Amino acid sequence: MHLFLLILQWQLAQAPAPPPATTTDTDQEVTSPAKGRSPGILERNPVASTVGAYAFIPALVTLLGMQMWEWGDTTHFKAGSDGWFERRNTHGGSDKVGHMYSFYFGARLVTLYFDEVFPDDPRKAAFFGAGLSYLGSVAVEIGDGFASAYGFSYSDLVFNTFGVLLALAQELWPAVDDLLDLSLFVNYSPGFLSPKNPNKFDFATDYSGQLITLHLRLGGLGLARNNPLRYLRLDVGYFARCYEVNDGCSKEALGTRDFETRNLYFGVSFDLARMIRDHGDADSWWQGFGTATRFYNVQGFVPLGLNLDLNHGNRVNFGQNTDSQLR
Repeated sequence: MHLFLLILQWQLAQAPAPPPATTTDTDQEVTSPAKGRSPGILERNPVASTVGAYAFIPALVTLLGMQMWEWGDTTHFKAGSDGWFERRNTHGGSDKVGHMYSFYFGARLVTLYFDEVFPDDPRKAAFFGAGLSYLGSVAVEIGDGFASAYGFSYSDLVFNTFGVLLALAQELWPAVDDLLDLSLFVNYSPGFLSPKNPNKFDFATDYSGQLITLHLRLGGLGLARNNPLRYLRLDVGYFARCYEVNDGCSKEALGTRDFETRNLYFGVSFDLARMIRDHGDADSWWQGFGTATRFYNVQGFVPLGLNLDLNHGNRVNFGQNTDSQLR
């Protein structure tokens, strides 16, 4: 699903820029791009476009949940908190940042749709996009409430909210968008690829193969805007390893939790989006690639940083590596 969303984000980012304002020879009246273009089908039918999206997305989420997450296998609704980032948490807390990223990205993506519905009102588009993503997050938790293996999680909903609010802030205030990125890196875990895993479509929950990173874009700070530091990002991230059932180093596989790691990541990365924006052809596919790197951390393959293993006395490792397999 993440790959599909990223491809869609990339394609939408390739939309051609509107033509410049033109003037007539007779009265020199300026014709704005918005008034000079023909409205699309979404803009001509804003009510139907909005109601349709708000009905379709929760319905799609429900169908996916019934197929992949066993929603509806019980009629008893259960709710509570499955913890936060505790060592004994089912996923070591990696599911919290995974939830935050998913609904952050969903809000940014759906806002592109509403930009087509309300091209002259970006604030309205931002609120409708954030609202739909948040509605989807609530639908997920309600669905989990009717799954015997899960349950409605208040802590998940809190992190869903964080993700949606960050997306909304970036849409409403360009300075926030210029300052922060939230990205995902996926390197599928051996447990996910194992023959023991019956559902290889659900890679959004391959928490042992993910790194979620919040980036501070130095180019968004006044002191770095006019020097090479503007092309760097300071990174802080979180990931967990050996917590998933199919992991070869998990408690289920080895009968011990000694190999589980919860990790804080600190590093630096290149702001590829800013580099390409400043030096690339505005009409090239590179601009779309630059936009995608704000959401998918292509530099995660060779991370420039270190992590602290919170489960083992804040032991320092480099990149995304842990030494859990060696103990």
